[in-house]
Amino acid sequence: TIGGGLGKIVGSCVFPVGLILVVLVGGSLFTGDCLAYLAWFEGKVDFNKMMKNLGLVWIGNLLGSIFTAFVAYTGGQFESKALADFAVNVATHKVHLGFTEALASAFLCNVLVALAVWFSFAAKDMIGKIFAIWFPIMLFILGGYQHVVANMTYISVGKILSPESYTFVEMVKHFIPVTIGNFLSGSIFLPLVYRTLYLKKHHHADEEISETKKAEC
Repeated sequence: TIGGGLGKIVGSCVFPVGLILVVLVGGSLFTGDCLAYLAWFEGKVDFNKMMKNLGLVWIGNLLGSIFTAFVAYTGGQFESKALADFAVNVATHKVHLGFTEALASAFLCNVLVALAVWFSFAAKDMIGKIFAIWFPIMLFILGGYQHVVANMTYISVGKILSPESYTFVEMVKHFIPVTIGNFLSGSIFLPLVYRTLYLKKHHHADEEISETKKAEC
């Protein structure tokens, strides 16, 4: 309810707690799990199993978002009219984004979210993982990008607080482009770029070392 740029900064600083909890306590998040497609590109997992897993995670995230929204509402989190109005306005704005805008914004979102998850793997201790996640997620919130799971919660809250603001059909129409955009960047774009830049070079270097050892023998 602070409003303006300062309010957005404060919200951006708090929002990373969600992904920090997912990564550090072993949860599954659709946007982060998209990275697992790198294993499929490497031929280490079955495609059908990957699609099934990602689909189940999406459904689980949706159910969890609805449950969280309901419990938060029941617990009186939105008794403040200013906060309730803000939540409804945010949700309504998201639902009424155009298809292309939602898809592009979602693409940019999961570039940062997937990198945050990947970045966290480089840290050896808990505080390192927290900082690795915090900065990219803060940036995605400041950018106002679309994260399908976060939007599941926002939109569920908005629907509970103001049922007439949008229909279930409009909700579904919003989730489709955001899911596609998150998927394209997290499952296809980032894994392919990093595989091309690093993994192929790594494999090539291993082959050269192997050939050198054979020559020495």
